[in-house]
Amino acid sequence: MKEATHIERAGFAIRDYRPEDFELLWRIDQRCFPAGISYSQSDLDSFIADRDAVTLVAEFSDTDSASGDRIAGFVVAHATGPGYGRVLTLDVVPEARRFGLGSRLMNACEERLRALECKEVYLETAVNNEAALRLYRKLGYEVLRVLPQYYSSHSLDAFQMGKKL
Repeated sequence: MKEATHIERAGFAIRDYRPEDFELLWRIDQRCFPAGISYSQSDLDSFIADRDAVTLVAEFSDTDSASGDRIAGFVVAHATGPGYGRVLTLDVVPEARRFGLGSRLMNACEERLRALECKEVYLETAVNNEAALRLYRKLGYEVLRVLPQYYSSHSLDAFQMGKKL
């Protein structure tokens, strides 16, 4: 029988963001998305610092990742208006993908948004991000419209997706 790999044995714990996480979260965002789609440090900082922000961090719980970093992923969302929220980013490091972590982060985020009296949640994703589209559809999100040239630096459209909470 094949021995489980390092990451397959690891579990994940989800917790609230701490200011000392910021530098690593920004580096993870740079790793997860190409330049022009990933956020600048100032943009990510302003999203996390917003008074209506929900920022959750997933850590490897059983063991460190191969890189030695404890953070496996994160999600940032805002309760943006009466009754609705918006997911700004969901980032999972490549070595932690395909273990259900994205679903766990999104479910925890949606719980927080419900607690803030959000009844609907929206997000945007590139039309060619097949992995994200599969995840969001699995979680019940539907494509609402196409946002032409949303990622202007890449001449790339995005889907606005949403669901009722």
